[in-house]
Amino acid sequence: MRVLLRVLSPVLGLAVAAAGLLLVAEVAWHWSGRGHLVPWHRLDGLRWTDDRVRAVALLTIAAGVLLLVLAALARRTFVRLHSPAEGIVVATTPTALARVVGHRVRAEDGVTGASVTASKRRVHVRATSGLHDEATLRPRLLEVAREAVANLPMPHHPKVSVVVHSPKDRPFQDRPLKQRAAEDRP
Repeated sequence: MRVLLRVLSPVLGLAVAAAGLLLVAEVAWHWSGRGHLVPWHRLDGLRWTDDRVRAVALLTIAAGVLLLVLAALARRTFVRLHSPAEGIVVATTPTALARVVGHRVRAEDGVTGASVTASKRRVHVRATSGLHDEATLRPRLLEVAREAVANLPMPHHPKVSVVVHSPKDRPFQDRPLKQRAAEDRP
């Protein structure tokens, strides 16, 4: 939902800016004595009670309500932490939680890189290693990630999952292409 708002905001901003520029150009064009840029004479017989005006007004109201609903649904998500006292709410963002876990995972030996996504319910770690295979490294990284989450003052700890990508797990793909093609033939 937030992605939709990130796309709609610049589009609506550009539309309002274009309307403002058109208004400035119309005023300057009219003051220069050249007439009008916009053919306003087509609107001469239009009244506020016409069906076309009412339809445009209803469409504008519907678009405004839709934008309000989208903005209300696209609120930020927070991960609640233990409250230190009555009436105090402590929270962090999923991004901050992912940074904490990612920092701990990247500090481990044999990890060349890690990507972490987090939410209230789940922390998912994707690590890469050039030295160790998944069977060796995954249990250690799973323990490190679970410990990092357990050390945070959270009332409910999210589920932690770890995936390790290593060239040692793919010996077939590391062989030259001609050798792989020869092995694939029956």
